[in-house]
Amino acid sequence: MTTTGRLAQWVVDSQFPEIPENAAREVKKAILDSIGTSLESTVRPIGRIVTDFTEEMGGKPVARLIGSGLKTSAPNAAFANGILTHGADYDDGGARLGPTACVLMPTVLALGEQLHLSGKRVMEAFIVGFEVASRIGQSIGRDHYRRGWHSTATNGTLGASAAASRALTLDIAQTRCALGLATSSATGSRVNFGFMAKPYHPGNAARAGIVSAMLAQKGFTANPDAIEDRFGYFSLFTDEHPNINAITDNLGNPLAIAEGIRIKPWPSCAGTHAALTCLEEIKAEHTTLKAEDIAWVDVSLPQEPLNMVPSIGDPKTGLQGKFSLWYVIAAYLLDGEVNLNSFTDRKVVRPKVQDLIKRINVVQHDDFKAKAAPANETSRFNEITLHLKDGTELTHRVKGSRSLREEEVIHKFRDNARMAGLGKTQIERAIHLVSDLEKLGDITALVDATIAQVNVGID
Repeated sequence: MTTTGRLAQWVVDSQFPEIPENAAREVKKAILDSIGTSLESTVRPIGRIVTDFTEEMGGKPVARLIGSGLKTSAPNAAFANGILTHGADYDDGGARLGPTACVLMPTVLALGEQLHLSGKRVMEAFIVGFEVASRIGQSIGRDHYRRGWHSTATNGTLGASAAASRALTLDIAQTRCALGLATSSATGSRVNFGFMAKPYHPGNAARAGIVSAMLAQKGFTANPDAIEDRFGYFSLFTDEHPNINAITDNLGNPLAIAEGIRIKPWPSCAGTHAALTCLEEIKAEHTTLKAEDIAWVDVSLPQEPLNMVPSIGDPKTGLQGKFSLWYVIAAYLLDGEVNLNSFTDRKVVRPKVQDLIKRINVVQHDDFKAKAAPANETSRFNEITLHLKDGTELTHRVKGSRSLREEEVIHKFRDNARMAGLGKTQIERAIHLVSDLEKLGDITALVDATIAQVNVGID
């Protein structure tokens, strides 16, 4: 059997009498956090645009938008919720393939509500989708991302297709066709980072995953070997030539999701988080440090500055600020923190910020210049030196970035949910339902808990 066939067989035949504890923990964490970031986006301009668009599109009312509760079709709901989840770039930092819950949560929640699936079946579909997307993402190589593809959107589409196939209980032949259709829908360019088009990517991936599975269920056909064919997914999306058969070696053993999903502490590109971790540790050690004491800042990192993801050196909008290492550093030094309020257009164009940005030098560290690009791109190494006006130099380096722990994830969810207008009782109910998701008889109850009772708006 081919790679596409073996993937489809695993999607259909894998059994979870009991979901492993480490996998269950990560699924619940990702679902709770992604619902929270969706709720936060509902009160932003992007939320209003998406809600208005979905209402205009109509659709059979079988699934709801998070926050507003607007009823529409499962593909439309997944599309809107995918955009909402990624709207502030505050969702998970992913595992090896970038943010993932922004694609998988909208997929399984929309189909789960339409089909009245149990919490356990929703979790299984999430795990299966994560496994497929992760395996493909690991095997396709870093060249895929270097060429400008947004892997959350591309590999995520195949993951969403697998999750939807599992939720719809497709057979192996149907699942192969669904994956084949997904390869013709997978797209997303990094050129759109810093614009609303970036959160469009996971929304599009979630919708495409559901549509591919629904069409396959009705007998719509696609190449059953679309991943490994001569003109298939791997041939189109990478110049590297990995062993495609390795995708299915020991599939699900161990489950990829058990390696952990990193939950973001800051609402900005994950590529800025090592620098923020570094600054956080500097601040903890030098509590009296003030921005006005800083003459200039040197930043050393693994990548060539123009090749890194947060490469916008002259941001003019809040969305661009999320993808500007220079802005994020300047904002933290001036304000002592970075949070959702840091990324408004007004905050980004402040004269003090723009002045400090001009005094931040970002270079590739000498230790990484001789190393191959993949090693540099996967490293979260950052070294920051603050040159003070009195001649003092403060240098600190980190080899990773901070992510939120269990209680911190819950605290983040509470903040995001409150911002969207959810009351305390409702918030705690949502947390409880996710914590016991395996026991939930119908996922609709969880969707009920995500619908805001009051309208809140932030310009």
